[in-house]
Amino acid sequence: MFAPRKILVPTDFTEDSDRALREAIDIAAASRGRVYLLHVDERLPIAVGDAVIDPEVIASVEKNDEAIARQRMIEEIRKVALQTDVEIEIDERHGVTFEQILAYMREKLIDLVVIEPHAKKGMLKSLLGGVTDRLVRETTCTMLVLPAAT
Repeated sequence: MFAPRKILVPTDFTEDSDRALREAIDIAAASRGRVYLLHVDERLPIAVGDAVIDPEVIASVEKNDEAIARQRMIEEIRKVALQTDVEIEIDERHGVTFEQILAYMREKLIDLVVIEPHAKKGMLKSLLGGVTDRLVRETTCTMLVLPAAT
């Protein structure tokens, strides 16, 4: 029987992410595992002519964004996992979502990823493919992709 001990849930703070977190907690409770809740901030670079933005300003904004993301993850856990003994670790990364999720999976030796159908919108989706689609195609880790909510 498959009993994952390290379960990753990438979150974008949507209801679908909440569903994935609930599912991961149930699986972790049954297998005595741990849940890792990860948010990736995929910020596009801002170019304003030849202007250079002060690195201290950028660092300050990123630190503020990280604090907001951590608070939102804590709120998500409170909303979804009020009464559980499952250990939940939260983390936030910056960069390309797909790449950061893969790197995190390798670092934490993740056994299972529980994810909702993440997808880019419009032209970006057709050019790049959704995050979930890429993970399914390119990872060796077991994945549980929840059906889209109706």
